[in-house]
Formats: sequence, structure tokens, C-alpha cells
Amino acid sequence: MLNSEKKTLRRFFAIYTILVITLIIAVSMIYYKSSSERMKLEYKTLMQDFAILQTKRLKWLHNHFPRYKKYPRDDRYNSAIYDLEYNEIFSTMKSRDINFNKNLYFTKNYVIYFTILSDYYLGAKYLFIEIPKNSALIDMIYKKIAIFSAMALFVFLIIGYFLAKLFIKPMRESIKLLDNFIKDTTHEINTPISIINTNIEMLDSSKFTKRENRILNRVKIASRTLETIYKDLKFTTLENGNVVKNVKFNLKDLLLERVEYFSLLIESKKIKIVLNLDDFYIEADSNLISRLVDNLISNAIKYNKINGEINITIKDKKLVIKDSGIGIKKENLDKIFKRYSRFNSSEGGFGIGLNIVKQIIDIYNLKVDIKSEENVGTEVTIIW
Repeated sequence: MLNSEKKTLRRFFAIYTILVITLIIAVSMIYYKSSSERMKLEYKTLMQDFAILQTKRLKWLHNHFPRYKKYPRDDRYNSAIYDLEYNEIFSTMKSRDINFNKNLYFTKNYVIYFTILSDYYLGAKYLFIEIPKNSALIDMIYKKIAIFSAMALFVFLIIGYFLAKLFIKPMRESIKLLDNFIKDTTHEINTPISIINTNIEMLDSSKFTKRENRILNRVKIASRTLETIYKDLKFTTLENGNVVKNVKFNLKDLLLERVEYFSLLIESKKIKIVLNLDDFYIEADSNLISRLVDNLISNAIKYNKINGEINITIKDKKLVIKDSGIGIKKENLDKIFKRYSRFNSSEGGFGIGLNIVKQIIDIYNLKVDIKSEENVGTEVTIIW
């Protein structure tokens, strides 16, 4: 799976998961509120019955006072009575949280019901009924919400997985179509490139006129350009997965060879090459490092200005290629290694060169640093 596909999937799943979690939270809140209201109604119905019972007992005690002086009690609930001035007359309640503004309310451990007496039994105007809060009911609500949320999230994520596959299917098919096109193109251009190069080598330029030699040089430049594109396409479509054959060689020698290879392209744009190369021996696959170097030099030429300059430096285990070209916009710097990414329509190519560079850098665990400024140039540093 390409990085673009992974990034698209991550974005889709992030948005999808946020929406799913938001939906689950909303449904859970509605369920919790509904369950809480139902639980309050059950408590209220029960405690109203207790309040009616306690009122009858208070009335009986009021009618038989002072002959009977014992305040009526019940194992199922506690109660308290208050006078018109909110003064406590008598209480068996455990909680001291008394609220005359709520008909039914909850404390940490108790449920309290408040009602106004129709008559002043024993001088009381207000009656409170208290029962222990059933934590098991609340825990059951939380448990149901947790189970529902987990199951819903699991089901929605499975649905999201299949939706994501459908979502990226057109992208995958387009990329596959492009890959197949590049693979077929690679096979097709190999033979004509070989024929062109062979015939160019057979020509004796000393017998040509000045004008004919200029034409021949243009043909050579076009052939080198095609050969570079062919090697990139071959690496992308055919050589991925091949065994890497590491040997020890001098990177300086490889750089000199590749600069010479691009000499015609360099001369055609009148670019000045400044070399500052120390001997630097590395152990790697020379073909892979050639692909890395070729793409960096090719870009430095392609996006440079007429009469521009390219500085190539090997020092302190670093390869630095700096050009005086058109540069790269800041917002595009983090996208340049993506396959098929192109930010300049005036230049050709498939947008795979820097993707190849990134693949080779990853193979050898190298570091890359790119600095660029529009209309000033780009500096690429590869660190071993």
C-alpha cells in the first residue's frame, strides 16, 4: 500500500472515528438521561407512598399526644419534620443536606424526598423522607452504556473498514492503471533506446559539419534523458524487491562519472558545475547509489536556470547538491517524496525521481535534509 493510500485511510478513519464516537456519546447521554428520569420516577413513586404512610402516623401521634410521645419510625426509610420557619422539630435522617427547594434530590449516599404537609401535625409543616441510594442501579446504567458503546464502536469500525476499502478503491485502481502503463512503457522504450545509443556510438562526429554536430549533440542529450527516465522506470516497476548487492567503492569516483554522464545536458543549459569532493568510501549497491545521485543531479539541471550553477560537495560523510534553480514552495516541501507528485507543469517526468531517492535513503537508513527558496534554489543534503 502506497503512503498516499495509507494517509488517505488514516484521514478517513480519523474523521469516521470522531463522528462515530460523537454519535455514541450523544446516544449514551440520551440513554443515561432517560434512565435517570425513569429511576427518579421510581424513587418518587416509592417515596410518595412512604410520605403518605408517615403523614398518617404523624396524624395518629398528633391526635394521641402526649399520651404517646414516640416519633414514628420505619426500617425502610428515615424522616424529618420541620416547622413553618424551617426549624427542625425531629429527625432520624442520616444526611444533613436539607433542601426546601427540591422535591426530590440525591446526596452522595441517599435519596431525599420533600413534601409540604396539609395540616400542622405536631406543629410540623414540612416532611422529608430519606432512603439509601441504590448504587447498583446507577452502576447498572453505566455498565449498559459501556457495553453498548464498546459493541457499537466495534460494529461501526468494521463497517468503516469496508467503507474505507470502497473509498480508496478508485484511487487504487487509478494507481494500478498508472503502474501498469509505466511498466508497459518501460518494456517498450528499452529497445529503441538501445538502438539509438548504438547508432550514435557508430557515428564519426569528426566527419560532420559544425551544424551536424550540434544536431548530433541534441540527439545525444535526448537519448541520455530517455535513458535516465528508463532507469527510473525500471527501478520503480522491475527492480523493487531485488537483492541488494553491497560493495565498497569511492563515492567521489561515482560522482565524477555521473557528472560526466550529464555533461551534454549541463552544457546545453550553460550551467557551471562547482565540485568540492573528498574521497569517501561507502559500502552500498553502486546501482542504487547511481540512481540516487542521477535523480538529484537530473533535478538540479532540469529545474535550474540558463547560466545557472550547481555545487556538489562531499565532506564529513555528507553529500550536498545545491542548485540556483526555481526552488520549491514551502507548502510542497513535505510532499516532494510522494510518488507521482509534480509541482511544475512546465517540466516533464512522471514524478517518481525523488520517490526513488527516498526509497534508497530508507534502504540504507540515511538522513536527508532539503532547504529550498523560490527563485533562489534548492540544497539537498544526504547524510551517511
